[in-house]
Parts: sequence; C-alpha cells; structure tokens
Amino acid sequence: MSAHPPAPPTTSARTAPRRRPRDRREQILQSAARAFSANGFHAVRLDDIAADVGISAPALYRHFPNKYALFAETTRTLADALADATNAVPADTAHPATELRGLLAALTDAAIENRRSGSLYHWEDAFLKPDDARYVRDIVVAQHRRIRADLQGMRPTLDRDEADLIAAAMTSVVASPATHRTALPTRQIGELITHAALSLATVELPPEGRAPHTAPLTGLAPTSKRELLLAESIRLFAAHGFHDVTIDDIARAADLPASGVYRHFESKAAILQAAFWRASDRVTAMIADALSSSTTPREVVVGLVTRYVDLYLTNNDLISVYVSEIGSVAPRQRTALRNQQRINIEEWAAWVSRDRPDLSAARSRFLVQAALNVAIDLTRLPRKPSADHICALCIRLLTGTDGTSDEGGSDGVEVGE
Repeated sequence: MSAHPPAPPTTSARTAPRRRPRDRREQILQSAARAFSANGFHAVRLDDIAADVGISAPALYRHFPNKYALFAETTRTLADALADATNAVPADTAHPATELRGLLAALTDAAIENRRSGSLYHWEDAFLKPDDARYVRDIVVAQHRRIRADLQGMRPTLDRDEADLIAAAMTSVVASPATHRTALPTRQIGELITHAALSLATVELPPEGRAPHTAPLTGLAPTSKRELLLAESIRLFAAHGFHDVTIDDIARAADLPASGVYRHFESKAAILQAAFWRASDRVTAMIADALSSSTTPREVVVGLVTRYVDLYLTNNDLISVYVSEIGSVAPRQRTALRNQQRINIEEWAAWVSRDRPDLSAARSRFLVQAALNVAIDLTRLPRKPSADHICALCIRLLTGTDGTSDEGGSDGVEVGE
C-alpha cells in the first residue's frame, strides 16, 4: 500500500461541466427552417430537428413548447431577415432606379443566404395563425410598396395594376435562388438574379383580352371514378391541406362510399402521389409539344412559357398542392419527382442557352428557375393576371427581349457584371 494518498485529479483531468451554447435557439431555428422549407409543416418531426441540432427532444421543448410555436418563430425570423435587408437600403426618391437596384440586390443576397430555407414563403400562409400571418404579411407588403414606388418613379405612366404585377414578379425573381439548389458562385448568382429582376422594370405588358385563360377553369367532372377521385382530392387538398382531408371527405365529394375510394387507391398518400405524377407527365409532354411546333430556339422558349403558364392557370389547385404538399409524398417518390423536374429544367436551360449563346448552362438554369417561380407565384395571386402578362414577364427573363424575334441580347435595364 502506498504511504501517500493519491493526488487529487488536476483541473485539466476533471470532466468539464457541459454548457448550453449561447446560440442554441438560433441553431434550432436554422434547422427548423431547413426542415420546414424542404418537407412542409406536417412532415417535419421535432425529434428529427432535435437530432439534427444534437440535443434531446425535451431540451428542444425548453425553447419551444410545440411544433407550431417553432414554425411561427421560424417564419417570423425569415420575415425579419427580409425587413433587415430592405431597411438597410437608404430611401432615394430622387433616384428611384438606384434605390430599386439596391432593394433587389439586398433581397437577392437574403435569398442566397437562406437558400436552404427561403422557399418556406411559398406556403407559410397555409399554416400560420392570423396574428403570425399578419406579422409576416405586413413586412412583405411594406417591401412590395417600396419596390412599386420606385418602379412608378422610373415609369410615371405605368398604371397601379401593372406596377403591382411587375413588382410582384421582381420579388419572385429575387426569391428564386431559395427554391432550388443549382450551383453557381455566390457573386455570380447575386449579379445574375438582380439584373434579371431589374430587367422587368422596362417590360411593356401587352393589352388585356388576348389571354387564353384568365382564371382556373372549372369544367366538367370526369366520368371515370378514378379520375373523379383524383380531381376531387386535389380540390380538397388545395382548400384544406392534405393532412386535414380524410378519405371520407374525398368519398363524399366524389359521391362514393369510402370503400369505393380504396378500390382505386390504397391510401390518401397514393392519391397525392398519382396526382403529382400526372402533373409531371403533362409537363414532360408539353416540352415535346413545344419542340414539335418550333423551328428556332426562340420559338421553343416562347412555346414552353406559353404552355406552362396555361397549365398553371388551368390547374391552379394542383400547382398549389404540389408546392405546399410535396413533403407529404413518400421520400422515394419525392426524390423521383424531383429528379424528373431537374430533367425538365435541363431541357429548358439547353434551349435558353441556344437562344442566348452568351449564357452558360448554369446561368440559364437560374433564369429558368426564376421564370418558373414567377409563373407559380403570379398564378397563385388572389386576383389572377392574364396569361399574356405572365408570359411577357417570363419571356423577358429568359430571352432578354419582349417579342418573339430570334435576335439575341437584352433590351432590359443594364447593370454591371
């Protein structure tokens, strides 16, 4: 036995007490924003967010009492980031073009910074309670009004409705980097997207009355029970949300017993999956249609835009459900749907690059994503614009011109690149 008792452990040998990081709440919010943006509100589990942050579920509940509280704080945080970005841009009523460029650049930078979470804006209103929705909406409305005021300062003869529409399209363009994962150096993204949004300032919208559809069509109900179930399901999902619609609700809408639904679909998720694949097939078929009726790259691009806008306007419920409920589809099917979407984007981008050889494939993909985001956002407005107006905005983004001439180049507002 030793004559001396063992020495006490040194400070460095002792186990240091674990301290909660000061930014733990921020880590939770960032993880939640990514999860909600990618998968939707209902598909997100708090246990998964806790695991991503590296804490236990009870530890997460010390910060947020439930999933809605976390979701609401996430959307408010993203809205605050937009407010901070635009508030940093000084007002310059004497030089509206300068202020507008600054606002669009700031919002583009905010979208780039939040690329993994910013697409939350597509569907947040569907789940926010009135007070939280109002908080976010007030920030968005203030931002919209500044952009519209600068636009009207640049174009005093522009009427209010046209200014509202172009301002909404500009906002959609600068938000578009947060809706996809196409790779490009950050500085190039900022310059490209800011320039694209600013180019809309000089768009001459065509006269009203030439649009193929100015509102979603109701049409006649299909006679096939399976098709009827698909149609009624999408209508209900768009109106109430996928998770709040039951098989019984679908059966009643189709005037069938619940057992009649199961003769065609094994589950509610299977109905949603079938509807999404139907939409994907239509989109793929439209590409073939545009190619078969075109003789130049410009005609292909214009043909794609007009067909897509027509699809969005006449299938607004399906597009709305696709944007908000993609997280409700099984992971394997979700991956397959997104892979097909990427293939379609590549086809668009290839023809944009052929029409504008100065654009790389990656830059063309960013412009395609911006144009599609504009089409989605504008067709979801309460007061739907005409197809002609949406097409004019998307065509400017993709071709750099207002018409269908095959001459390349841009007649939009120039910014340094």
